[in-house]
Amino acid sequence: MSPEGWFRVEEIAPGTFQITEGGRWKMFLFIGDKKALLVDGGMGIGNLRALCESLTALPLKHILTHTHWDHVGSAHLWDSVGVHPNGKDNLAKDYSEGCQNLVNNWGDGLPFPPDFVPGEYTIPPAVFGWEIKEGDTIDLGGRKLSVWDTPGHSPCSISLLDDKEGVLITGDLVKPLQPLYLQVPTAVLSDYGPSLRKLEQVAAENEVKWVCSGHTDAFPDASIIGEMAVFIEELEAGKHDPPRKMKGGRWGDIDVYQSTRFSVWINDNARK
Repeated sequence: MSPEGWFRVEEIAPGTFQITEGGRWKMFLFIGDKKALLVDGGMGIGNLRALCESLTALPLKHILTHTHWDHVGSAHLWDSVGVHPNGKDNLAKDYSEGCQNLVNNWGDGLPFPPDFVPGEYTIPPAVFGWEIKEGDTIDLGGRKLSVWDTPGHSPCSISLLDDKEGVLITGDLVKPLQPLYLQVPTAVLSDYGPSLRKLEQVAAENEVKWVCSGHTDAFPDASIIGEMAVFIEELEAGKHDPPRKMKGGRWGDIDVYQSTRFSVWINDNARK
């Protein structure tokens, strides 16, 4: 835990830190020989940049796997950030609805930091710096991260593979042991399967030791990606039994399909 108890830091591989905010949201710090890179910005409660700078003195860049509110929270602490071109216009978006939904429904989560005022919680605009898209390579010196476009959860979603330690960052596309969120307004079912197949191929061609997401602990079995791809393709083809219904969620009624190591939450919006 950090001194304020809000962040938990785990070194999941040499020079690779999983940072958990509030017990729920995951960010990832990669340290190379010459540069460091923070992937995703969480909710912006507590000073994430200061925490990262306590772990490395190297020049520190910041990129986002996608631009949902719970990934952009700390982006304003940098002069500029890297995002997929489909998401760059979202950096100045008003995220107040997500912020207030969080504080109003926090329940029995970790105590907020002492200086946090829930009623004043907001996410300031961030500044677009550069595009991150498929085919790009981020060189930190002694280790490189390759980038793939992986829409499905969001049209601006990317995934990254660290060539040195075999860490695959998937944003919210692959969430082992948790629901795959296709009920969110940006989700598109027809994009999800192809993105999973793409990452399945990445894993087959590389030694992936850890599959990481924005909400789950680092997962040691990359076979779950193909397992998800099959399930999503079968769901799209109508091969699964009628789902359990979840009524009256934030984005309307949700169909819940249960698999062995994950579930899928989806509504009609994603089936467009």
